[in-house]
Amino acid sequence: MRVTRLAVVVVSAGVLAATGCTTRSAHTGGASASPTARPAGGVDLAAAVRQWYRRVGTMSASHYFDPQWCGMNQPDTIWLLGGGAPGGRTPPMSPERSCAVAANRPILAPVVNDVATAAPSPIPAPSPGGMNVTLDGRPLTPVRVTNGRPYAIVSAVPGNPLDLRAGTRLVDDGYWVLVDPGLAPGRHRLEIRAPGGSNRLWTLVAS
Repeated sequence: MRVTRLAVVVVSAGVLAATGCTTRSAHTGGASASPTARPAGGVDLAAAVRQWYRRVGTMSASHYFDPQWCGMNQPDTIWLLGGGAPGGRTPPMSPERSCAVAANRPILAPVVNDVATAAPSPIPAPSPGGMNVTLDGRPLTPVRVTNGRPYAIVSAVPGNPLDLRAGTRLVDDGYWVLVDPGLAPGRHRLEIRAPGGSNRLWTLVAS
């Protein structure tokens, strides 16, 4: 993700590159999700993306980037993977990450995103160019998801990766990958490559 510091919400730039996002002050009045955001598996991607940002707010950066806490505050119906390290806030870290995930549960991961506080100017749409995502060597197609109506961050802890604050209202637009219906038990490799160095190489152990 890429992020711009805001007057209202401080969302530091590297997390978005890390998580696959950019932050700006913005507001768009579009529908809550793009037409392609509801795949056949029945996962409401627009709602899942809102859950993704709300989960980030509930975790300290130290927990968010620690593989031992990958299962912290996960919803019951979907697994939300994180991103890389926020630029300028933490020491450089390897794009190699690991996570023990629930087998056969859909997994959502960011590729390239923009997130913004609700303000008068439109949020710029991220470009789909240069993205390459594979799962165990097989290509996955990123899907664009847009939450154009502002939604609130319900709760937030100090030092969360995006410096979100409880009550902040966000909009977002970006590309995500969904692994549905999830992974069979065992070890898997999810590689996410995107412009701007937002690369994440996940080792996922499903059980």
